[in-house]
This record gives sequence, C-alpha cells and structure tokens, in this order.
Amino acid sequence: RWPIRRRLPRRRGAQARTSSAPRNLALASRGGAEMARRKQGRRIKRKTQKETDTSDQASELPPRAFVFSKGKVSAPLKALVNDLKGVMSPNTARALKAQRRNKIKDFVDVAGSLHVSFFLIVSSTEQSSYLRLVRSPRGPTLTFRIRSYALAADLAATLRRPYSAGNAVWQSNPLLVLSDFDQSQQEQSLAATMLRNLFPPINVQTLQISACRRIVMLHQRPGEEGGGVELRQYVIKAAPTNVSRGIKKLTRGNRVPSLGRYGSMADYLAGRGGYSSESGGETDDDEKVDLPQDYVGRGAVRDQRVGVRLHEIGPRLSLELVKVQEGVCDGAVLFHAERTKTEEEAAEDAARRQARIDAKDARRKAQEQNVARKRAAKDEKAARRKRRRAGAGEGEGDSDGDGSDDG
Repeated sequence: RWPIRRRLPRRRGAQARTSSAPRNLALASRGGAEMARRKQGRRIKRKTQKETDTSDQASELPPRAFVFSKGKVSAPLKALVNDLKGVMSPNTARALKAQRRNKIKDFVDVAGSLHVSFFLIVSSTEQSSYLRLVRSPRGPTLTFRIRSYALAADLAATLRRPYSAGNAVWQSNPLLVLSDFDQSQQEQSLAATMLRNLFPPINVQTLQISACRRIVMLHQRPGEEGGGVELRQYVIKAAPTNVSRGIKKLTRGNRVPSLGRYGSMADYLAGRGGYSSESGGETDDDEKVDLPQDYVGRGAVRDQRVGVRLHEIGPRLSLELVKVQEGVCDGAVLFHAERTKTEEEAAEDAARRQARIDAKDARRKAQEQNVARKRAAKDEKAARRKRRRAGAGEGEGDSDGDGSDDG
C-alpha cells in the first residue's frame, strides 16, 4: 500500500500572492511602458497658478496682507512678526512661514490668486531693523526704521492683571485711528493712505458694535518731539456705570458671598460701598455712552449706560519713515530721509533704470523669437513626418494594386 498523504490546506497568503502576481506584473509592465513613453519626450510644465481675478467681486473683498520676515532676524523680531499678524487679523495668514530660498517674486506670484494686496516685511541689518510696507503687485514700497518696539508678552509682564484676549477678539477687524498726519507733506500723505488701506473701511449703516473689539492707533509725532509713527493696539471693554462693588460681585461671581457678619443685605451693600475702578463711578461723562445694541460683557445690553475702557495688549512700535520706492522693493526712490540727490544723480539713476528695463525687454523679445523659431521648426518637422507617412501609404497601395492586376 502506498502511504496515505494528508492534503494540507493552502495558505491564504500564498493564494493571495499567487493570484495577485500576474496582476502586479501587468501593472508593473504597464507602469514601465508609461514611464518609458514619458521619458521619450520632454516634459511640458502646465500652468499651475490661477489667473488673477479682476472682477468687481474681488474688489469688494477686504484688504489682505502677508506678514513675514526676510533674511536673518533675531528671535524677538520673529515674535514681533507674530504680534503683527495679530494686528492684521483676521485678514492675514497667521500660519505663513517664509523660507530663506523664497524671493519677493514668489509672494507676488501667489498674491493675485489669494487676493493679497499688502506685504509687511520685517528685516534686520547690523545697523538697525526695518519694516517695509509694500503694495502688491506694482508698489509703492514704504521703508520704516524700527526705533524701538515692545512685544505683547513684554506689556503683559509689566501689568499686575494683564488682559488675556480670547480667540473671538481676533475674529473681527480692528478700528483704525490715524492721528496728526500732515497731508501737505507728500511722504506723510502717502504713508497715511497706505496705512488706511491696510484695514477695511467701516459701513456705519450696517455696523454691528459687538464686532468692534479692537482699536489700532497710528499717531504721527511732530518734528519737535522727534517725529516718527507710533503704533498701539487696544481692546475695548464696556462695563455698566454707577454700580457698587457689592452688586458687581453678586452679578459677576458664581458663589454666594459670606453674609455672616452683616445684619442684612443692605448692610452688605453699604459696607462694601463705593465704586470699583472698572465700574465707571468716577468715569468722565465723555467716556459714558448709551449702547444702541447689545455688546460683549455682563450688563452691556441695549439702552444700558456703560463706561468704555481701553486695555493695551501690544505690540508697541516706534517707526521712522526713511525711504519711499516706486516699485515692489525696487524702482525709483521718491523720498529719502537721509539723502538728497542732485539733478545729475537723479538723471543718472533714471538712465540706469531705463537701461535695465530696456535690457530686460530685449531679453524677453529674444526669448519670444527663440520660442517662435523652435515652434516653427517643430511644426515643420511634424509636417514632413506626416508627408512621409502619407507617401509611404500611397506606395503600399500602388504595390497592392499591381499585384492584383498580375493575378
């Protein structure tokens, strides 16, 4: 007798590998053929960027800005960039991180599709730090020297009870206050216009006061005080006026206060009489308003008389306008605070810029001619190939016809 052999079950893995092997081979061969076909010709890069939307809908969007640093900057300046992103919120990319290999042209290329119209660029040299305000895509560029600055964290460290701004504060546009800009001076007028256009305008007819949570103040100091532009940022708070501390503690806290040493509720309220610093008992009448709408905070309801308080949250910036350029970080210098050019120097600079523009146009025309020449040669080559194939087809047809006649 032959020995009985038990038939072992086939493993699933082996069956899967056996069944999928032809398919994998087919996919591999197909992929290899596609790669071979792809490598035969030159890869043509398709247009990846969308065209800039110039419709009326794009013009109605609020102004947007990129805030980033350029070059090698210190850690405090990087923190200042983050604070400036908070100032420009919510119309900025807070997660934007620029790399060293990124050029200004890269930001200009993507700004059109994202409807970004301003750049705030922080840079540093051995002499000083600078903040450039750029209008994209054609300029102008305002260069400010940063005289001094204080971060939001520095201001919070100096306060006994610092104000912690929640996420809702950054979800609405700030109110802009421009002060003491001299419109008779061209550089100050241009700076005021650029700074005003950084923030969206206010429509008083449709404004919801609950969205007014911040104020950005830009003050032009007079020349007697050293000149320059001062930047401050505040949070608006509204609290009911003529409210004693006892009543405020009852309405604000979640726990019932200890009343063991008071004979009645009136004694508690009278014993803790007076007004707190936030209740507005000592607030001037100019700082008291009647709310036309509901506002943020306890007791800030419609038709309630409240006292308005501003809490500074930073950053602080002291800027000095040093240069105005015509283009995007390039072009003719329209204003310089430390250098005045003569007519001959201005003419030489204009001639140098014009020569650079002419050379660029010449290179562009030469490139267009080369592209047209190569395209024409390619079309001629394709036409010759087509004629050769057509002639070969006619020759085969004639030979087949001759063979049939002989038969």
